[in-house]
Amino acid sequence: MKATLLKPFLFLLGSFTLLCFTKSETPFSPNTTLPEKPNILFIEVDDLTAKYLGCFGARFAQTNCVDELAQNGTVFVNAVCQGVMCTPSRNSLITTKYPHELGLFENLDLKKLPKGIWTFPKALRKEGYYNYWVGKNHLIPDCRGLGAENPVDMRIKGMKAEMGFDDVYESLGRSVMREMILKTCYTDEGWIENIESYGDFLFDNNLIDAFLGDGFDSPTKLDPNYEYMDGYFTTIALEKLQQHNTAKPFFMWVNFSGPHVPFDAPKEYQDLFDADLMSPYIEPSEEILNLPSELLQESTIQNPEHIALNRKKYAATIAYMDEQVGRITTYIKNSAFKNNTIIVFFSDHGIMTGDQCLTGKNTLFKEVLNPALIISYPEHFKVQRVETAVELLDLGKTVLDIAGASKKNLDRVPNGSSLVPILSGNGTFEGDGYGLSEMRHFQSLFDGTYKYIHNSELPILFNLKVDADETQNRIDLEPEVADRLKKIIEKKLK
Repeated sequence: MKATLLKPFLFLLGSFTLLCFTKSETPFSPNTTLPEKPNILFIEVDDLTAKYLGCFGARFAQTNCVDELAQNGTVFVNAVCQGVMCTPSRNSLITTKYPHELGLFENLDLKKLPKGIWTFPKALRKEGYYNYWVGKNHLIPDCRGLGAENPVDMRIKGMKAEMGFDDVYESLGRSVMREMILKTCYTDEGWIENIESYGDFLFDNNLIDAFLGDGFDSPTKLDPNYEYMDGYFTTIALEKLQQHNTAKPFFMWVNFSGPHVPFDAPKEYQDLFDADLMSPYIEPSEEILNLPSELLQESTIQNPEHIALNRKKYAATIAYMDEQVGRITTYIKNSAFKNNTIIVFFSDHGIMTGDQCLTGKNTLFKEVLNPALIISYPEHFKVQRVETAVELLDLGKTVLDIAGASKKNLDRVPNGSSLVPILSGNGTFEGDGYGLSEMRHFQSLFDGTYKYIHNSELPILFNLKVDADETQNRIDLEPEVADRLKKIIEKKLK
């Protein structure tokens, strides 16, 4: 696929940053009557730890565009992801089923979703929506019997038939792409097309060597808006928004590959940060070091200088991500979609960047389990910070509620509760106020104050009101709380 430069958007590319800096006006009382069938835009990012955003307290952050969404929307400060890796989290969200119901706990769990499984985009389609998917794809539909001619065609047909999308551009992400280029796409006969869409784009534009040359430690040399993966995804999303001329409302799910590794943001973003000025990392206590080894298996960095440099590169990747978010939100604000589009910004989960001397995400600390979740719809939804614990899979019933789905259709949603009562201030939130997360042999339940981690070795209880850094296991200090949360976990797992 050849690169397409969007001439109508060039004026936006030079001006959106200024717009993202614009201070929001004094919030007005929301109009709790939603327009019929508003457009819904998901912007999902990968491995974003919420505390790296300005709106979540990061003083060093360069996240003006996401912060502007927060200034004009609802920030869920205690959102909880259901899986700690891409595959379980993303497949849980689209089906509103928990990882244990899907049998998915890690990225290497290659079990396909059942044929004909319910997804909320399928339900949105029945409500009259035209559904777009743009970007990284770790969904695993059953593609058997779809008559695909090649891997790209197979994944696209699966996304349409089994996941519920009408228009699909998908890639497997930068890390997977690198391995595929080195091991699969290049052969003695040359390049094999239609294995990976972004790989074909790179090959068609003579960019393979530049992509591989970036490595994991050096800033990318690719053009940030049109060649680097997330800039390319943004350009495609803008094309599709510009070309959307159907009378149907749209649901668009944009999936960025960043700030997932490699932390190779362009140099101008890395120059924004000083490694010596990054926030101090949380050092593990003796109690933490004695936790079950499965929770600490990615304990790979102990050097303070290494941690600081890692955090700098991560923050730079987030700053770049923020700019791509701004390209999309600025287009919306300057288009006919301005007054009728709900924007939902969130991460599939977070990642450890040195706290507890951990990297990676196969653990249950708050840096991983509490992703950013911001929903903005000025004039209709409240401007507020919500401390109630909610789950990412609540988004399934939420968007169907926004779409005006009947009670019969809402009752078909497997799990979750609509967030519309919280967003609009009208009605009662029916959620139980608990967020369940799962690893293969561990379950975590968070109520906004307490986190209980259930396993066969050593039960763990954190009180985040008195121990925000999660350094003290209070299982012996507050056994009645642990017992209450354990019973709730057991009920949810039935």
